[in-house]
Amino acid sequence: MDVPHQSIFALAIESSNPSADHATGSGPGVAIVRVVRESERLVPAGPPQVELLRKSGGREDDLMPAIDRLCRRVGANARQIGLVAVSVGPGGFTALRVAVTVGNAIAFVARATTVAVPSALVVARSTKPSGRFAVALASKGDSTFATVFDPAWQEHPAPQGRLIRAADVAPLGVDRMIADSFLPEPIRAACIEHGIEILPPAFDPNECLELAFRLSAGVPGGLMPLYPREPEALTLWRARQQR
Repeated sequence: MDVPHQSIFALAIESSNPSADHATGSGPGVAIVRVVRESERLVPAGPPQVELLRKSGGREDDLMPAIDRLCRRVGANARQIGLVAVSVGPGGFTALRVAVTVGNAIAFVARATTVAVPSALVVARSTKPSGRFAVALASKGDSTFATVFDPAWQEHPAPQGRLIRAADVAPLGVDRMIADSFLPEPIRAACIEHGIEILPPAFDPNECLELAFRLSAGVPGGLMPLYPREPEALTLWRARQQR
């Protein structure tokens, strides 16, 4: 593709949950679109292009090669990237660290702005359920990180998530729970008991890219993973200090 040298691009990375059941055929992957400046803002100037991560050798290991393949396809280089968006979690611990590190590195090289996109927002836009629903991510043990969305959620600031257990399901007041197969069995049973439909998640890089133009931008190096729990290494360290 012949692209003028002065073109600016926005890049989005969605590799937050590489072990989820991507039943809808989306993600993990990267998306890019040429942008133009309008009133100090970057806005899309054409259709986005997507490159899915290859599964061989661990999905996160293909992140940099996937970005390279995508940039070559659209005729872009790293210094032409003016915005870097990353789906920052909750999700896989290593996958998030890799994605955030790569996103920050590209932003430093290109002096690009960064946008941290909560992964629950990507799922909500990718899955497009109706009514009041919750997105459950980073399930572990008997808990999951749930973000509740009202029907008009796109007209309001992004909702905040929290860790929940089975006893917290009914008070959520949701009709649907978007969750992968790692959803704890007690929470799954509580959803069934209260008539809450469980839907598989989708992680579309295009939606991560679209959200980048709606959320607040930050400085190069400003991306940080969103972890719902204290890292296990830190928990073990605290336990050793208390002995």
